Amino acid sequence: MRRTIALGGTAALLLAGLVSGASTAAADDWYPMFDVSDRVVQPGTWPAEVSPNGVSWDGPFEGTLVYAFSKAPLTDPTWAKGGFPAGLSLQNEGCQARTGVTGVYTCPVTDENPYSSRLGVEAAAEAADGTTLHYGFVYVPRGGDLARAVKEAQTVDLLLEDGRHAARTVTVKTAEHVAQNTIQLSTPPVAVGTTVTHTAKVHAVDKGRLEIGFEPGEGMRHWEEGELQVGITDVRQDSGTTECDLSSGYLAADGVTCEIDPGTAGPVDVTISYTVKATPSAAAWRIGTYAMFQVYDNGEQNPETRSEFVVQSSRPVPTHYAMVSRDKSGLLHWHHGTGKASAPFYEWSETVGRGWGIYNAVTKLAPITIEAEGGGVVARDTSGVLWSYRTTGNWYEPLTSRVRVGSGWGIYNQLVGVGDVSGDGRPDMIARDASGVLWLYKGTTSTTAPFATRVRVGGGWGIYNQFTGAGDLNGDGRADLIARDTAGVLWLYPATGRADVPYGTRVRVGSGWQGYSLVSSPGDLTDDGRADLVARDGSGNVYLYQGTGKAAAPYLGRVKISLGEGVSSLNALF
Repeated sequence: MRRTIALGGTAALLLAGLVSGASTAAADDWYPMFDVSDRVVQPGTWPAEVSPNGVSWDGPFEGTLVYAFSKAPLTDPTWAKGGFPAGLSLQNEGCQARTGVTGVYTCPVTDENPYSSRLGVEAAAEAADGTTLHYGFVYVPRGGDLARAVKEAQTVDLLLEDGRHAARTVTVKTAEHVAQNTIQLSTPPVAVGTTVTHTAKVHAVDKGRLEIGFEPGEGMRHWEEGELQVGITDVRQDSGTTECDLSSGYLAADGVTCEIDPGTAGPVDVTISYTVKATPSAAAWRIGTYAMFQVYDNGEQNPETRSEFVVQSSRPVPTHYAMVSRDKSGLLHWHHGTGKASAPFYEWSETVGRGWGIYNAVTKLAPITIEAEGGGVVARDTSGVLWSYRTTGNWYEPLTSRVRVGSGWGIYNQLVGVGDVSGDGRPDMIARDASGVLWLYKGTTSTTAPFATRVRVGGGWGIYNQFTGAGDLNGDGRADLIARDTAGVLWLYPATGRADVPYGTRVRVGSGWQGYSLVSSPGDLTDDGRADLVARDGSGNVYLYQGTGKAAAPYLGRVKISLGEGVSSLNALF
């Protein structure tokens, strides 16, 4: 079976043009086929890699790649123009300069390590626009005539390309030159159940690849696979200089690509049109469209632009939540919510903190989104000092460095974030002291003083051994409280929206909850607008309880779920 490895900056597969000619080898003379491409380099930036993009082969091979670099096309056997034009130089890793021949290099290759050596061409900051380096590429198998291969590389423009011979160029183009290429996007809104035409108008001075991709708009979370319900049905172009490809019907990062080549006729103006379709069930996404015209293979100033459009829908984009856990070694793990009841978390978790074993109480103040936005986390150390961690907006590092809140918090045996209980839009916390009195700490906007003076809720709360800020369980828009008593009965305390009397009369949820060592309410995990519950039993099994929105029966029956691989010995969920 033929194997193909795509390597290099463009990671391209074999080019059809490279192998279109008849082979100069006999029918039974098998050899690997290499892909090489023309390159464009920006002065003063990264080198343009001239090593092959990829190699395809049927069996073991071993040989040498020969490169010949010249200031002129590779047609002169006297090699009078061999070497590099002014402003260009070679970045060489593992190749040998050919003794006595200017600008020729040999690089060993095998099927086990086809890219043990690399070559790149760098343009100095002062390199002139339009400077062109010509190079020839030849593969010679082990035991072949290396001297002949060098001559072939020096005159490869006279030979037929066959997978082991090719002629290519590296061209310098300044940023001022490339800036003459421009892109204009038109991205009108699309209503659910309809289609709309979007366009990209390109003024192309140079040959390049137009890439049109899509991403969540400003302030939007990333969509899950299959969730967006917006796609592209076709793509069209109005110029024979352009070939476009629709890589996917979904708004993927590489949704539309177009190769534009003005040729020798000069600049061309091309309009690329594509149809955007929103299904009747699509949500009200704001979608960013970005377009780049890639002239440089490696450069910082390829022309690009961005636009946004909205999906006109009455269905809001649901918020997706994350859950954080701590294991017995003090590692903090991030569990990324999917919005799917069948698998509410990804089958992986990320370690997002270390050293959290110093705390004997830790709680989130309100549900935390998958974009690491929310009420933050507070933690108490063994000396009774409370510390605050704000959310960052970056899920891979979701919490800021800690800020000291104050000492004396060791008087409490329960500290639980409960969301916005008082109705002022800020997340609050409850604390229970040793005598069973419950206290409410209203949240503030201050980083160094995140809580106002405590307010006494009432006594008699010592009958409970676990509290959970449960979110809105009865559909009134307020953050409710779940409490478990020592008999294992679960009780719902509906929020009132008043700081002086934050909770109403309790409602019995059910018995048998003593089997759970950890309970957390991360928010709405199933995209139905209702707060859910996650519970772990003493054997390490984890269950999802979907919210119903009804105070009398706030949860459906439990469903066993996974928190992802690599997480064990948990002692906190929040």
